[in-house]
Amino acid sequence: MSDGESWSREVHGKLNDLLTSFEKRESELTRLSEQLARDRAEFEQEMKARRESEEMAIQEQYKDLDETRQRIEKEKKSMEEVHEFQSSPVHLNIGGHRFTTSLQTLRRDKDSMLATMFSGRHKLLQEPDGSYFVDRDGTHFRHILNYLRDGFRPDLLPQDEVLLREIINEAHYYQLSDLVASVENILDPPPPAPDFTQDEINDMLATLTRQASTSARPSSPSQHMPKPDAAVGSSRFKNADFVSHNMTKNNIDFSGKNLSGLSFAHTTFAHNVSFAEACLVNTSFYGCEFSSHVVVDFTNADISGADFRQCRCIQSGPNAFSSLGGVPAGTGGFMFGSSCSSFTQLIKTGHVKFTGTRHIGTKFDPHIIDFISF
Repeated sequence: MSDGESWSREVHGKLNDLLTSFEKRESELTRLSEQLARDRAEFEQEMKARRESEEMAIQEQYKDLDETRQRIEKEKKSMEEVHEFQSSPVHLNIGGHRFTTSLQTLRRDKDSMLATMFSGRHKLLQEPDGSYFVDRDGTHFRHILNYLRDGFRPDLLPQDEVLLREIINEAHYYQLSDLVASVENILDPPPPAPDFTQDEINDMLATLTRQASTSARPSSPSQHMPKPDAAVGSSRFKNADFVSHNMTKNNIDFSGKNLSGLSFAHTTFAHNVSFAEACLVNTSFYGCEFSSHVVVDFTNADISGADFRQCRCIQSGPNAFSSLGGVPAGTGGFMFGSSCSSFTQLIKTGHVKFTGTRHIGTKFDPHIIDFISF
């Protein structure tokens, strides 16, 4: 084979290789172009679906906003009606007797029928003259209103037993349980509670001290130990409970005494009382009443397990509550004695002191515990 033929074959071979390479590249480009077209179609479809979804979401948001706007406008209108209702005097027609009062008065006792009736949760029908009709004998309704305005005032009630029982009947209807109990106490007063002086209390404790073993100790140790002459076992106090007693003659001093397990439940304290550094483990003060002017000092006492639920302040004088932020009788407000929240006011104003006490497991009403400074 000549050199020319050899060169020609070599050139043809290279040309064939190039042609094959070009065909492969063309095929790859075609494949990539088709893939790009498919990807583009998928992307456009995805973007279209996303756009439609976002448009639907925007429409839903517009719908929600419109519903919210309508609801706010409705609530605004309702609040305007409520404000107009609350700021206006309330006219009542109680069995033909006309009364004018305020929503604040009608809602004063939150557990009463009147508070529920005028809570704003119920649609009330008004008479053509704008009054609200209640189908009851209105003869004694003024006593109901006076109670809601001023608290319990026995001096303003009739003395006739029949009339008092009629008032009880009306108070039952209006679900004023405190008024019912207070008037019933007038008709059937409880026997007077025993009263103690400091000397009588000291004699009682001294007798118990002599009877107790010198080794007896409270079941739960006090953070501040009682004085040696008062170390009396709690089991010895079962005959010395002061349940429903009065301590009204003079100031009483229990400071440093071991009163573990003793019960002062429903006792009335009308003078200053000191329980400073006393051992009051598991001692009960449930339902105690404290005059509005007294100071009851539990400083550095061990009150672990003691019970202070349902304690309250009672009025002691025509202006007894002015220093406590309360309202004297006859000025249009509740007397503190009508609610256990009055005990909170005694604590807030420093009339009842719990500073430095040991108080593991001590029982207080839920609304009181936040106001105590230990």
